[in-house]
Amino acid sequence: MGKILHPMRNSFLSLLIIFLIVLLAGCGQQNDIFRYHHIPNGRWSSDQTLVFIFDSISDKGDAYRVDIELSFSDFYPYRNLYLTVGRNLNDSVMRLDTLQFALAEANGKWLGSSAGRLHQITLPYLRHVRFDSGKTVRFTIRQAMTDNPLKGIEKVGIRISGE
Repeated sequence: MGKILHPMRNSFLSLLIIFLIVLLAGCGQQNDIFRYHHIPNGRWSSDQTLVFIFDSISDKGDAYRVDIELSFSDFYPYRNLYLTVGRNLNDSVMRLDTLQFALAEANGKWLGSSAGRLHQITLPYLRHVRFDSGKTVRFTIRQAMTDNPLKGIEKVGIRISGE
């Protein structure tokens, strides 16, 4: 004679299994650390330096990636963006990089995700970075375009996440 299984018991077991899978999948993953600055009125002055400070990022020597997060509007007039990015990772020396990022395809279609007239894009900056435990990490970002102020940039951020 066959067993009759109770629907409540099957539902409970299914939920328990799903919960355990989600719990185990989350083990070992690190939370993203995110800091951002709003650009007043979407007009970024060339002398406005954005400063991002992160305290005590790692205590295990894990590898991280650093991305620049950018929100901009349809009022941004170019396909690309030049930024001067400073970083002070594991010592007291501030290193500067001048970077160019594409924000649109050749046909003018914006890259990243869009909602109406606002667009969001993640710009890769550093990979396989290890931070000294207990040290403060500092990033600076300035726009390096010829327009002053640069119109259409709404928000700029730094995201640090585990690899």
